[in-house]
Amino acid sequence: MAKQTINIGSVPNDGTGSTLREGGDLINDNFNEIYTAIGDGTTLTSGTFLTTTNSETVQNKTIDGTQNTLQNIPNSALDSIANSALTNSTISIGGITFNLGDTDATPAIDLSDATNYPTSSLTGTITNAQLAGSIENAKLSNSTVSIVADDSSAQSISLGGSILFTGGSGITTAISGNEITFSTDGSIVTETSSDVLTNKTINGPDNTLTNIANGSLANSTITLGSDTLNLGDTSTTITGLSLDGTGTIDLTGSGSKARFNFAGFGSLPTAATYEGMFAYDTTGQVPYVADAGGWTRIQTENDSISVHSDVNLTGIADGYILQWSSAQARFNVVANAGGVSDIVDDTTPQLGGNLDTNGNDINFGDNDKAVFGAGTDLQIYHDGTDSIIGDVAAGNLLLTTNGTAVKIVKGVASSETIASFNEDSSVDLYYDNSKKFETTTNGITVTGNVLPAANDTYDLGASGNVWANIYTGDLNLSNEAKEQGNSVDGTKGNWTIQEGAEDLFLINNNSGKKYKFTLEEI
Repeated sequence: MAKQTINIGSVPNDGTGSTLREGGDLINDNFNEIYTAIGDGTTLTSGTFLTTTNSETVQNKTIDGTQNTLQNIPNSALDSIANSALTNSTISIGGITFNLGDTDATPAIDLSDATNYPTSSLTGTITNAQLAGSIENAKLSNSTVSIVADDSSAQSISLGGSILFTGGSGITTAISGNEITFSTDGSIVTETSSDVLTNKTINGPDNTLTNIANGSLANSTITLGSDTLNLGDTSTTITGLSLDGTGTIDLTGSGSKARFNFAGFGSLPTAATYEGMFAYDTTGQVPYVADAGGWTRIQTENDSISVHSDVNLTGIADGYILQWSSAQARFNVVANAGGVSDIVDDTTPQLGGNLDTNGNDINFGDNDKAVFGAGTDLQIYHDGTDSIIGDVAAGNLLLTTNGTAVKIVKGVASSETIASFNEDSSVDLYYDNSKKFETTTNGITVTGNVLPAANDTYDLGASGNVWANIYTGDLNLSNEAKEQGNSVDGTKGNWTIQEGAEDLFLINNNSGKKYKFTLEEI
């Protein structure tokens, strides 16, 4: 990963730099790479870091030969390492075993299986130059070097091969002679070191910044209105704060309030600047609202009508009235030249013209009557229980209409018809909004049954006022509902007379027996 850099902008607070969260994220990315490179990813390796240029004495360290490669170590640096500390402290050449540190000027080396060894005599010390190009890797028991990474991945390098050291982001490598140097582009920051970071970007989502004092911030205050608050301060009052733009101020919580109090009318701000603003003069105890033309006083229930610019109460006295002056475009106080100033005290008030209710109601209390006629002939009133239209005169009560009908309906909404008296037509009577009785040109039409109000009490017709004809289907004759039987044998029965094409039949509805009338043609 390349080094992550925090953009600090051109000047403080110019809005072009990285946010604290972005900067924290970049710092964390850099730290994560460093902690992974020289630690376990979470904690840096403790102790002093060794470089190729510093001189340090390493104590109590175990270097595992299988996991490390030691190169270019002079003999002088190995003086204090005893052979017993080495896994392999001997070397065998041509059948001869040497302890490290041994000296043998004339070793008896067996080269019987060697090939391509120098043709020159092998007497004395064998130098590297004498072995160059003579012994192939295939002739060696160990012809490779293994490099193992922290993640346990391994790579084998053949003797004579090359190893590439790559520094990575912020780290470069250099080789001089037998020395490899790792260089960083700055000081290495550890968890316990005190350093000043510059040009770093800390990515907020990947890092947590804590305990940053206000003094360490380029901007550690915020100014609201006339008050400057340090980060971390708590204030319940802001002086000189102006709110502009659109939105909602929600003061619905218990005890919340917005006050616009000013000590006297002269303390109010310029109305044209704050058009639509509400303000309260605590000295005069008067509310105002601002418009482009100035502050307009808001009337309260305790105000006198004199606060109106078109009302002049100069010279007012008992019994005076207000009179409109079109020339002055205002009401003036004048003495009452006549009439009644209080209609309640007038026991015989009269109208000089038609009374227009102007869209309002005339309310009558219970038993208060609307009376019509010179002799209180017609009265309309409510007695507390019933609504009454009373015609107390000798004449008739006439209901007239220019419409098509006079109707009696249920409820103010006229949802159901009770009776309908139709112009030049029928009179209809209804039961539960269903028509049951209708007058017609020839008489009446009844929908449903016609029943007497009491059993065995009323007649249909009379001896001197009989029906001309009765048209019916079957004729059912029954005296079973009567208290007494017939006048012949005193019994009761239930019979039905039915018509046939040529005969009349009689059915006993109790026994089910059927009879035929004997008819004689005349």
